[in-house]
Amino acid sequence: MMQHLDTALITAFVERWQPDTNTFHMPFGEMSILLHDVHHILRIPVEGELMRDDPHPDVLKLDMHDLVRVPVDGPVGGKWKSKWFLNGGIHAEGLLVRGREMKIRDLEVQTYLFVLLGSTLFVDKSRDRLRPAINVFLKDQRRVAGYAWGAAALAYLYRQLGMATRVGSKSICGCLTLLQAWIYEYFPLFRPSQIL
Repeated sequence: MMQHLDTALITAFVERWQPDTNTFHMPFGEMSILLHDVHHILRIPVEGELMRDDPHPDVLKLDMHDLVRVPVDGPVGGKWKSKWFLNGGIHAEGLLVRGREMKIRDLEVQTYLFVLLGSTLFVDKSRDRLRPAINVFLKDQRRVAGYAWGAAALAYLYRQLGMATRVGSKSICGCLTLLQAWIYEYFPLFRPSQIL
């Protein structure tokens, strides 16, 4: 799924990330990915309504059950019984298939947007699970275009970079396409050669 990523290059930059200042420490000074960069690289809105809702996990799970239209089995030993949930996330492929099966236009669009955003801007370390919190912002489809998706993606990437610098961390997630494109933009030496 992520064959386009240069993991060695991304790892080298993660090692230079300073979570206290949200900057890359370079030999010549500090640099960071800015909202300006997000807008020009990804062409998504960085201005608009902020995404600041942090619902309780049980509310998120009920929302996800409403989305896929399956009955709630209830928590068993603190865990929800469902083939859709796996380690705090929802399986991406299953959700997309379910969205097509339901043949309810609004839910089909909502599941597609959920999978699209969850697999591009808000990527989970598993690469095949989606973070349920994204769905909260997709319920009212008239408001979707008004959110500052770029700002949310950048904040999520900053957080994931900080977590990746911790001792014992073995991987990173987030919008790594943005990170790699930013590296190519500011460090042309690392761009792959293009033979015409």
